Amino acid sequence: MVRIAYPVILGMLSYSLLSFADTAMLGRLGPAPQATSGVAGVLFFAIVFTLAAIGVGIQTLTARRFGEGNLTECGPVLNSGLVLALVLGLPLTVAAPWIARFAAPLLSSDPEVATLSEIYLGVRLYGSVAMIASWSLQGFFAGIGETHHQMVAAIVTTVTNIALDYALIFGRLGLPRMETRGAALASTIAVFAGLAYLLVVALLPRHRQRFAILKAPIPFRRWVAPIVRLSLPAVAQRALSNGSWFAFFLILGRIGTVELAASTALRSVYHLTIMVGVGMGTAAASLIGRKLGADRPEEAERLGWEAAKLAAYAMAALGILFIALPVPILRIFTNDPSVIAAGRAPLFVLGFVQAFAGVALVLTQGLQGAGNTRFVMLAELVVCGTLYLPVVYLLGVRADLGILGAWTGEYVYWISLAAIMSWKFARGGWKRIVV
Repeated sequence: MVRIAYPVILGMLSYSLLSFADTAMLGRLGPAPQATSGVAGVLFFAIVFTLAAIGVGIQTLTARRFGEGNLTECGPVLNSGLVLALVLGLPLTVAAPWIARFAAPLLSSDPEVATLSEIYLGVRLYGSVAMIASWSLQGFFAGIGETHHQMVAAIVTTVTNIALDYALIFGRLGLPRMETRGAALASTIAVFAGLAYLLVVALLPRHRQRFAILKAPIPFRRWVAPIVRLSLPAVAQRALSNGSWFAFFLILGRIGTVELAASTALRSVYHLTIMVGVGMGTAAASLIGRKLGADRPEEAERLGWEAAKLAAYAMAALGILFIALPVPILRIFTNDPSVIAAGRAPLFVLGFVQAFAGVALVLTQGLQGAGNTRFVMLAELVVCGTLYLPVVYLLGVRADLGILGAWTGEYVYWISLAAIMSWKFARGGWKRIVV
């Protein structure tokens, strides 16, 4: 479990550093640019990362075929997934300026934040195809257990992004000073760099021949339906999750620009710890799919619970840092005393919920890896629609508890989700799903 999980965790952490670097460097320009990377970045992920959920279907199908020993059927799954990535991503790329222009006024009541958000979102959307295709390739590599490629791709992406962020935001290394536009351009170029690495690895003879990757004819009609069937609930689940996250930032925008800037910093550091759970969940989903393909369901269940425990321990340890060092952590992102003061208490509070998040993330992906994507979607709908967002609004706005009240909603979300997923996983019906 750890052998498969640690490259995914490192890779996920590296991807999180995209927003981490944008937030930290834009924070040096003031609260408005920093708030922009938060609210516009969340909308970007709400759109593109949601569609990238086709990687869930690709990973599930690949892992099951790999477990069965049908290696030459793994590549055709990826082939169809990459075609689907183009179909989904190209319209977003073409329509990027219009989407950004329409969405910007909705992102913030602050005119400066709205203007900068249009710039940031428009440039980031040009990388839609690259991000969706990258997650398709990552799903394939996770399915066959070669997660180290995801880690290397993430490192390539992160190093490229940080270097270009520094150069394009502040006008260094002979490049023009582009500030917010430079941050978005750096992230977009970096995503393409990561995609290039994954494509090169996939096309190496040992992968292309063994798994029949990108070999004609591409059986798109055969595999697209299973990919869509498995991925569509995952797409809906991510839409609900990321849409709720976006709604959360809209609520923060009503509270104030300083609170929005502080929440942007909180989101960046919070995502770094969340990626530990996501990485463990990806490993669990891969192993569960492969064990089910090999007709060993009891081992699949044991691996799922072990992954959940490991994630809970690891994230609880990281949560201690939130509790012990909230101010030093926030200073990484901003030197504005008002932003640090606003974010200190919420970051302290978030430290205590990390273990529940670890359990929820692992078991969610474990159920998806088994093919039970519809239940995960329904659970997300119930938790976000009836519990999380109402609590965030009531505590943050109505009860006038501000940023601290809004972030307290994370307790409702993660504890509820952990309880629901634990109940479903323990019932064991997912062991009999055929994909």
